[in-house]
Amino acid sequence: MNGYAGKILKVDLTRRKVSAIPTSKYAKWVGGHGMGSAIFFDLVKDKTIDGFDPANVVTMMTSPFSGTLVPGASARTEVQGIGVQSYPIGWFTRSNFGGRFAPMLKFAGWDGLAIVGKASAPVWLDIRDNKVEIR
Repeated sequence: MNGYAGKILKVDLTRRKVSAIPTSKYAKWVGGHGMGSAIFFDLVKDKTIDGFDPANVVTMMTSPFSGTLVPGASARTEVQGIGVQSYPIGWFTRSNFGGRFAPMLKFAGWDGLAIVGKASAPVWLDIRDNKVEIR
């Protein structure tokens, strides 16, 4: 009823492990851009790293409106991290996209996604409710 699923998925690609971050820790930042930015600033110790550095964190966050009938807000996903296309140095940036990703992530029980580390080979995430696999 309050718009939150209660947990944020943290995926460590280096260790190939998944864990949950309680949404309540970031609820004061409301959702989307605010929560993703707060998670980034908590998890990234050195904010001067390059966007391709394994210490970079990419967040993909829903909002409390995701999966509801609120026009223009129910299907947006906010993405944050140190950008990889800036010159001469990368800086913290954000973007967003629409579609089914945010509602489907929320329906699976997650308020967002924080990706840390670097995989040794290309991988993808299989998220089916509480069962999350790095494949």
